Amino acid sequence: MLFATCYFLAGPEAQASPAMSFANRASPAAAVGDTAQVVRLLKLAELSVTSKPDSALHYANEALTLARRRHRPRQEAEALEYIGWVSYVRGDYPGSLRLYQQALSVAQAAGYAKECARLHTYIGMVLQAEGAYPEALANNLAALKYYTAVRDTANLAFSIMNVAAVEYHAHHYAQAIAYYQQAIQQLKKNNDLEDLNASYLGLASVYTDMGNLGQAETYFRLGLDFFRRQKDRTNEAIVLNNLGEVSTKQKNYAQAHRFLTQALQLAQANQDASVTAASSAALAQVFFLQGQHDQAQTYARRSLALAQRIKARPVAKDACLVLANSLAAQRRFEPALAFYKQGKVLEDSIYGLEHTAQLEALRSQYQEYRREQQESAQRYRIQQLERDQRISRLTLTLVLGVGLSLLVFAWLGWRQYQATRQRNRAQKQAEQAAERVEQLQNESRLQQAEYELGFKDRKLATLALAAMQKGEFLHEVKERLDVIAQTADEEVRRQLGRLRLSIEQNGSSNKDWDQFRVIFEEVHPNFFAELQRQFPEVTPNELRLAALLRLNFSSKAMAGLLGISEESVKKARYRLRQKLQLSTADNLVEFMMRLDAASLSGTAAIKNQE
Repeated sequence: MLFATCYFLAGPEAQASPAMSFANRASPAAAVGDTAQVVRLLKLAELSVTSKPDSALHYANEALTLARRRHRPRQEAEALEYIGWVSYVRGDYPGSLRLYQQALSVAQAAGYAKECARLHTYIGMVLQAEGAYPEALANNLAALKYYTAVRDTANLAFSIMNVAAVEYHAHHYAQAIAYYQQAIQQLKKNNDLEDLNASYLGLASVYTDMGNLGQAETYFRLGLDFFRRQKDRTNEAIVLNNLGEVSTKQKNYAQAHRFLTQALQLAQANQDASVTAASSAALAQVFFLQGQHDQAQTYARRSLALAQRIKARPVAKDACLVLANSLAAQRRFEPALAFYKQGKVLEDSIYGLEHTAQLEALRSQYQEYRREQQESAQRYRIQQLERDQRISRLTLTLVLGVGLSLLVFAWLGWRQYQATRQRNRAQKQAEQAAERVEQLQNESRLQQAEYELGFKDRKLATLALAAMQKGEFLHEVKERLDVIAQTADEEVRRQLGRLRLSIEQNGSSNKDWDQFRVIFEEVHPNFFAELQRQFPEVTPNELRLAALLRLNFSSKAMAGLLGISEESVKKARYRLRQKLQLSTADNLVEFMMRLDAASLSGTAAIKNQE
């Protein structure tokens, strides 16, 4: 799923004629004239960057040359920024990242904090497109901290949107929804319709992945109308691609083909490599689902080549998986397996446990930063209130001392009484406010915990389903290899035997189980420990079986996940029942559920509940 681009430029296209080349103009004698010329060139680049990127690149390069000659770091950073943006729109992510980082170095050396924050935002945008989500989140949070500190509400909302986009691409849907809702509240206050539309489109992408396709399609169509009215062809192509993916999930393949073809044509006209690669991969998926494997493989190979060139790992991963599925459907198992492995390598590089841990650490650092900011602001308000009260009392005392010397003691006593009452009232109100803040924080933490538990449940089911599908796929490949071997000559049978052995060796990795166990223990803590405490003779394989029984999986599903036959699953269940000393009347699944409940409540043994 692609996101609408939030441009940092505004205003109509420049109507002035292109400026003459700097080399063909008479060089002004004064440095002030050179600075003014740099400003003019940067303005021309700004006005033409969305509609005439070649002209914008020309103006920005001239401005960069002149800014460096006159040692103008602010203009140098801005020129590098425009050149980096043109490279990004053209799909040159490595070149764009290099230019933005050069601009950031210049801005940091000159001490331009505002420019540094803006450049962190653009670096995060490029890293997100490359699938480097922890690094993207780190840059976006750096920008978010600056805009929070200076109370720049316009750029603050934009930074929150970028953080939400990274969380979405990392499949952290609960966090993505929370950030989008926070951005929407701020954008409504700012009356920023363009970014508000972009936030709704981001929510639509989240709803798409979560299966709420009707609501997602409604938001996408509203966004499409908005960008068409604005004549924004780049974002129009992005939304058309997203509508195509929604239609694909709705199995409306004719409509999906129409949307994706329009998106591909617009992206090619815009020279937008990233949308071109994504639309090609989405079209390949539509052709595959319709059984048109030659067309599917053609578009998938185009998408893969382009995605590898621009280092767009998420798109490359999708293209590899489409190629693997299409080739497998044609019984071309060896190349299918190669593309499947390539896709899984890309998927692990994007969504691996290490990246997930980095994202969680960055998110915790930012939450701690926000908490410290709120506490600091509260302390400042209390100090301000106390200082105002002291000034008020001093002023009143001086006035009373000059004008009413006879009543000074009575008046001071009354004022002291009033001040004490006010202080007590203010203290009580502050305590009530603190209690309310703590209550809201507890409610927020509870909602976040519920979100995370639900997300982990879905992720656990997704991992199990992926492992089952992988086992079934490899089992089917081995069966088909056996059928082919029956009619093949000796040399082919040897080669097929080696291929079958390779599949068995690579398919029996414990990596999927390790990842499954980590998430299972987060959702069901102490389950394995309680089972091993009560029944120490249980083996590791029987622990896996117990976990699948706790999730109430069928024998067929467990056979796919464990890589064994259904008959072997039945025998394993029988042996486990004997070790647990259960009779035939006892339900094994209910036993595992009671064991899980006992591990959560601290009950000594499950037998005591019966």
